[in-house]
Amino acid sequence: MDGTKAKLENGQISSSLERIVSENNILPGDTNRSEYRIDAYLKALPENEKQVAEILCFADEHRLSVAPQGGGTKDAYGQSTKSIDLVLSLKAMSGVLEHSAGDLMVTVLAGTTLRELQAALKTAGQFLPLDVAWDDQSTIGGIVNSGASGPRRAGYGSVRDFLIASRIVYPNGQVIRTGAKVVKNVAGYDMNKLFIGSMGTLGVHTEFTFKIRPIPAGQCLMVIGNAHVETLRTFQNILLDSHLEPCVFEWVNKETVKCIGIETQGPAVLLGFADVWPSVDEQFRHVQQLCQELGATVMSELRVAEEFESALSVLRNILPNSNLLEDGESVVSMKMMGKLTDVQAMYEAAEARAAQYGFSLKFSGGALSGIARVTVETAGEDKADINRSLTTWIRNLQSDMRNIGVRTVVDFAPSSIRNQISIWDETTTDQKIMRGIKMTIDPNEILNPGRIMGGL
Repeated sequence: MDGTKAKLENGQISSSLERIVSENNILPGDTNRSEYRIDAYLKALPENEKQVAEILCFADEHRLSVAPQGGGTKDAYGQSTKSIDLVLSLKAMSGVLEHSAGDLMVTVLAGTTLRELQAALKTAGQFLPLDVAWDDQSTIGGIVNSGASGPRRAGYGSVRDFLIASRIVYPNGQVIRTGAKVVKNVAGYDMNKLFIGSMGTLGVHTEFTFKIRPIPAGQCLMVIGNAHVETLRTFQNILLDSHLEPCVFEWVNKETVKCIGIETQGPAVLLGFADVWPSVDEQFRHVQQLCQELGATVMSELRVAEEFESALSVLRNILPNSNLLEDGESVVSMKMMGKLTDVQAMYEAAEARAAQYGFSLKFSGGALSGIARVTVETAGEDKADINRSLTTWIRNLQSDMRNIGVRTVVDFAPSSIRNQISIWDETTTDQKIMRGIKMTIDPNEILNPGRIMGGL
């Protein structure tokens, strides 16, 4: 808070915020200097949009840096922020505002966890096809602002495909509405997409409206393994050219599939179908026959909804959670983005680099998205030495990926590592445009300063 103490003492900030929200909604910040959580002097929990606007106006006037926060699972995402004065938590703003089952739409407050939303939609036989990590803690606001997605992206798409309207508070307190609460809306620019993945650097979301889907009557997840890497690549290529429509199509390494309770000697493919049962069964038979022809094995088929969801949660939760890590642990997660046919190369490079450094690695790569995620974790008494090894591992894997034309983002890492590396492995040509947008919306740079690409 060095830059703000000249204007306001700590007690003055607290008393000023207490005039906006109740005293019980002003909490001490997480000042234990955790490498995985945002360090701030205070945390404010507004209960409505008006309070969000007033807090941001106060912060903007006094140049207090603000970090919007949902469940806190993604505190270690993005570049390390500069000094933060205030965490603005949306946890007190949760719940479904409107659910139009007939129109397949739902409006929800930003602090609602994904699990809470899915439970509310399930009563009408519907769901929002965003299966992100740690759904019991991840809020809708955090999901949108981080651009998070999961294995169902193969069949359903990402948050960009379902968000149709939102309400956002700018740092000056102005409330804007993007999109419209209608499924078909093609008028003007789609401003929703500007804020997706912005990591809370442009505004604070208070409300979202999504398109939703009926829960499929049937679903089946197949674990296919006991085959050479090249056999699985042939399997992937044949399926890409087929009439089949999987909702999940992931390459996983043996450490990841082991978490599902299945032992393999090498990689496996997780293939999921969701539709009416006759369609699911027909596609299953087609895949089973293909496996026999190629010499691969269907090691498991999960048809019970609970088993299906449990297996997908393993894939989702290879991403670390800031709330569950202590400073003694060193965990890094990286996202790799390339062509669909690059997934095998991503897998082989990640496995080779992990073996080189003796790291335990989990890998999951989308054969229909070209997006893969790897997580390594290690521990030891000499933390500085471990972090040096992890930093070198990151740089080497980034170099490996550049050589095959794959882009990378370090999704998650302790701050001591994030301070030494470039989270985004490239500088894009649109940096000038991004900075122009940031300076137009947040000229005093109070929202998550320095957290995204280019130090914005």
